[in-house]
Amino acid sequence: GRLSDQLRDFVQQQARKDQSSDSSSDVKLSNRLKLDADMKSLDAFGKRAYTKEMEAQRTILQDLLDGAQGFSNCTIHPFAAECENAVAMTVDRIREVQRQWRDVLSQSALLQALGSLLLTATSKIMIDIEDMSDISEEESKQLKHFCEAMNKLSDLFMQAGPEGQPRDMTGVYCPNWFKFQYLAEILDSSLADIKYLWTEGELKLEFEAEELIDLIEALFAESEYRRRAIGDIRRSSI
Repeated sequence: GRLSDQLRDFVQQQARKDQSSDSSSDVKLSNRLKLDADMKSLDAFGKRAYTKEMEAQRTILQDLLDGAQGFSNCTIHPFAAECENAVAMTVDRIREVQRQWRDVLSQSALLQALGSLLLTATSKIMIDIEDMSDISEEESKQLKHFCEAMNKLSDLFMQAGPEGQPRDMTGVYCPNWFKFQYLAEILDSSLADIKYLWTEGELKLEFEAEELIDLIEALFAESEYRRRAIGDIRRSSI
């Protein structure tokens, strides 16, 4: 934790000062500051508190997204507003955690924490969308809109590159980020585009064939063209 790191730094600085001091060993501050055990206890306490707080935040995010009721009625009043609110409150919650924790955690630990919370939220949204057996064109537009609202959180993970240019590091801290981006693209793509992304692009790095086929069957009506596209995807996955 930050406090134990500060204590450790202080003791090390004092030890360096004492090395250049003519004082006797019993009056040297660094010899009287035997804080190793205390710092270890503080570290252990900090880790337990952090783990507990992360679990609490994950539960809050899951509960907020449960308010969307699986997004299955995302274009029908009053459920559409509930879906909109669920996503907006989820985005706000992650931003609020960033504001509350930025002075408590190191930058690296903060990004790891935010990435883990973003993973919880995006995983829940993806599972809910993939569980929908039928997605109309209007619904697919609305679902893409929700994905885009979540995508704005990438500004929390912007870091300066070697030459000072901003770099989006969200994918480093949130393991399913690229899959989530592809899902948003699938929701707004033609069947031909999806097939191309699978055979020529990197879609198969993020999705299992059957997972993609389930999405295609939810998004597109039964047709000979759909059957051929599904057959092509299955064959190219072997």
